[in-house]
Amino acid sequence: MDKAKDLLRDGAKAFVIGLIFSAALGAVLFLAGFFIRGLAVASGLEVMKDGLLLVAALALFTIAGMLLVKGKNPEKFSKKNGWRKHFRVMGYKSVLGIICAAVLLAASAADYALLLMRK
Repeated sequence: MDKAKDLLRDGAKAFVIGLIFSAALGAVLFLAGFFIRGLAVASGLEVMKDGLLLVAALALFTIAGMLLVKGKNPEKFSKKNGWRKHFRVMGYKSVLGIICAAVLLAASAADYALLLMRK
């Protein structure tokens, strides 16, 4: 039961990190698209969506490459790197996958906002 709580805690922490990362990156991309493409909100949302999807796709390809090279063996962590201080159960591939899911959720929200604007 304790391992399940740690797994949920690690997953929630990774998801929150992903949301914070996608909000920060999305804000930068939105402002870049807004100012470069002519002060239009739709242009900012389009650049934000495209940029977030590009980042998520590259991260997912990285995860796939890590799985192909190393396999699905559990990661070996040394005592010095401090990973287990932040994530007790999950490894870095799982955490990166959850962060990608959060980035994809933010890109989907931007795409939905674009859809609502075009109606």
